[in-house]
Amino acid sequence: ICFVVVPGMIATEQVDDFIRHYGQGQAMDEIPIKEFGRPRDVANVVAFLASGLARYSTGATIDVGGASYMR
Repeated sequence: ICFVVVPGMIATEQVDDFIRHYGQGQAMDEIPIKEFGRPRDVANVVAFLASGLARYSTGATIDVGGASYMR
């Protein structure tokens, strides 16, 4: 079983650097739900995938980005 978890704009020091350089408006323009994710949002997805509840899924890419990227 293999998954790829792709975090979007998560409220971390890296996002703080992005905001200082480009401004918060540009960052929010990329996120349809208009809020940054939290590290816990990524952790919850990883915990779910590790729980075994996604037993029949494999080879998937899971975006955790507030709908900033949809397939």
